[in-house]
Amino acid sequence: MLNQNHIERLFEYLDTSANLFGEERNGSYLDGITEAVNNLVSDSIDSSLSDATIEKMKALMSTVNAIDFKKEEVRKAMQLAILKGFKQEKRTNALMTPDTIGLFMAFLVEKLYAKASELIIFDPLVGTGNMITTIANHMNVPTRLLGVESNVESYHLATALFDMMDYGDDLYFQDTLLFHNILADVVVTDFPYSTVEKGTYFPYDVINHHYQNLNEGGYFLAVIPNDFFEIPGAEVFKDVIKDLWQVIGLIKLPDSLFKTIGKSIFIIQKIGPSVQKIENVLLADITSFEDEELLQIQIAKINQWFKTHIE
Repeated sequence: MLNQNHIERLFEYLDTSANLFGEERNGSYLDGITEAVNNLVSDSIDSSLSDATIEKMKALMSTVNAIDFKKEEVRKAMQLAILKGFKQEKRTNALMTPDTIGLFMAFLVEKLYAKASELIIFDPLVGTGNMITTIANHMNVPTRLLGVESNVESYHLATALFDMMDYGDDLYFQDTLLFHNILADVVVTDFPYSTVEKGTYFPYDVINHHYQNLNEGGYFLAVIPNDFFEIPGAEVFKDVIKDLWQVIGLIKLPDSLFKTIGKSIFIIQKIGPSVQKIENVLLADITSFEDEELLQIQIAKINQWFKTHIE
């Protein structure tokens, strides 16, 4: 069970430290979060800081050093700090996948890989790392996480999050469409709202490119805008799907989660000789994560589909 006091104390450390770094170096709050994490992980303080700031940092670190944080406590505290940073920089919260979606994605991955003994999970648009770590924190098998991010600030925040939770250093700062030579068990991602540019649609390009980075029979779970199949070029993309993938499911998410166009979870599987054909695609509509009674009815239908087709 999570300790709310631990989350609050870690957030207070991150928040106060980020403000101290900002005051001393005239830097951003988000950069200050990264600095605060680096200090905590390395158990050291940058000697270039003023003596007064170093003393304040030592006192702050002493408030959290002795706590054995659960990974999910770390993620939640980091999430609170990052969201505060987004607000200060007037950046949209849509850059971070909501917990409800991350938790639901974890549920789906667990269902798809119920018999797995370990998993390599890859997010080709990892952002700050919130969604992939939410999924990993709720898996019942050992996981190795891989991520790619092209925004330097988000990359540093994701690296800090991975370091705090001891998820290794398999994060790469580069263009996702230039990333090659891995074999993941499952790909998960949350596509940004995109438009067609120079005749191409970025989400289609990402799925097509990372086909090569997924094991045969592996699943690709993507949070997609609800106009995903109405984009110019959709018919060509559908032909690619038919040749290389089989469609497993499409689950509409609650409209209340989004300020503009809604989103759904699109699940496809990489075709191969050993892959069993699915006759009936999973189609579901989650109308609310807050109406517990209705949600349980909708989840029961999804569970029945998995019991019939996957388990």
